[in-house]
Amino acid sequence: MVTAIDERAAHIAALAGLPGMTPVRLTRLLDGFSPRVAWQMVRAGTHPGDRERRFLRGAESVEVAAVASHYATAGVEVLTTETPRYPASLLGDPGAPAALFCKGDPGVVDGRSRVAIVGTRSPTPYGRSVAAELARDLAFEGVSIVSGLALGIDAAAHAGVVRAHRAGSAPPIAVVGTGLDVIYPASNRGLWEDVAAAGAVFSESALGTRPHPGVFPARNRIIAGLSHVVVIVESHARGGSFYTVDAAARRSIPVCAVPGSVRSKASEGTNALLADGCVPVRDAVDVLTALELARTGRERTAPGVRARSGGSRRGRDRGAGDAGGPVTPQERAVLAVVGDLPVAFETVLLATGLPIAAASEACDQLLARGVLGTGGGWWWSGGHRGRREPAH
Repeated sequence: MVTAIDERAAHIAALAGLPGMTPVRLTRLLDGFSPRVAWQMVRAGTHPGDRERRFLRGAESVEVAAVASHYATAGVEVLTTETPRYPASLLGDPGAPAALFCKGDPGVVDGRSRVAIVGTRSPTPYGRSVAAELARDLAFEGVSIVSGLALGIDAAAHAGVVRAHRAGSAPPIAVVGTGLDVIYPASNRGLWEDVAAAGAVFSESALGTRPHPGVFPARNRIIAGLSHVVVIVESHARGGSFYTVDAAARRSIPVCAVPGSVRSKASEGTNALLADGCVPVRDAVDVLTALELARTGRERTAPGVRARSGGSRRGRDRGAGDAGGPVTPQERAVLAVVGDLPVAFETVLLATGLPIAAASEACDQLLARGVLGTGGGWWWSGGHRGRREPAH
């Protein structure tokens, strides 16, 4: 159990838990301010990043000391980019959470190979068994398995690790979308506890955060950021796993896929990845080979995967005349990235190289003029409302 939360972490946790707070808004509030000063300004209604004072009323009813006590009692560690236990692999990542909450030991992340195993929430028996077997065999080889503790492939992978745990096997790592006190799905409660006891469960959501569609695609960028290789076991043609594929492609993290029957809907997405040039995975040896290639820099994500992760041609070619008037250089950079397919805010950051505050301001201005649409943490060109299947 965590016995104490320092002042910096307590103020960040208090900000993160305010009603209506999102990771992007939290990062904006902390841009240029210490957590203590940011909290004081929000509570006074003077923070330049909260001109509408949307967080003022919530902050007025919160005591930071009570927040610190709540997290300590819950056994949840509050990690910031300034704390030594924050995962080193996320430092410098444009999508790195300002606050990361952990149950278990965050120290299990660094210093070992890590592979994400993800896939559909409605797998076939074949997919479940392959995910569990791959995860078990890789853990025995000292590779930590990263997944989202969702139904289906994610749960099968982590179950394969914890049920076959033996001395020397690598600890599991999970990234969830809800608060660490909100088990989702409830049927995975035992698995959550097992993963936390053997390794670590992370979330960028404050305690008490309930499941909603936006948190699941967003957490997939953290899964990718913590991993050296991503393996998709089964995915439907427009499955939520492609959010993880996109995040990995943006970071030049190799994406591998398990072949499936051409008659299986659950393998349509993975078979398409293979057709695009992803590395096929038959067993743990194939994944270990991909890890070695990634370490030596001889393997990059397949060109087809990179093409999927970017904005559409329409988004790249759109000029100032389509933006409803003059645009700033920052807005032009955003327009070059955001196309017909929804992209996450961290994708905008990666592709434009803009500071978080500048990118956020540009997106907000384009949204106000009706040029861009947004929802659930995703951005798209005006008028588009398409969605992949939810990434729960």
